[in-house]
Amino acid sequence: MEYTVNKLAKLAGVSTRTLRYYDEIGLLKPARVASSGYRIYGQREVDLLQQILFYREMGLELAEISRLVHSGEYAPSAVLAEHLDALIRRRAQLDGLIAAVKKPYAIWKETNQ
Repeated sequence: MEYTVNKLAKLAGVSTRTLRYYDEIGLLKPARVASSGYRIYGQREVDLLQQILFYREMGLELAEISRLVHSGEYAPSAVLAEHLDALIRRRAQLDGLIAAVKKPYAIWKETNQ
């Protein structure tokens, strides 16, 4: 199946501007450009967009995503392991912040009731 920018944007839940930008920076090129100038995407591009959106959700920058998905050495398991470690470190940091706020908040709440 083939998709225009509009159809792919609706399917993926992104804006058409995002898809055009990804094309502009070389992150997600269309399979072809029709004689009308419309960008046409195939299943390969849809799959790649899913990967891109997954990595964006994980907080990766577009340059890093591009390096990952376009390198010949792309290893999803290594990327996921690295990000899992980063998320665990971030969670520990957030747990520390929550603990630091809980105690004064509990005291404030008691005195203001």
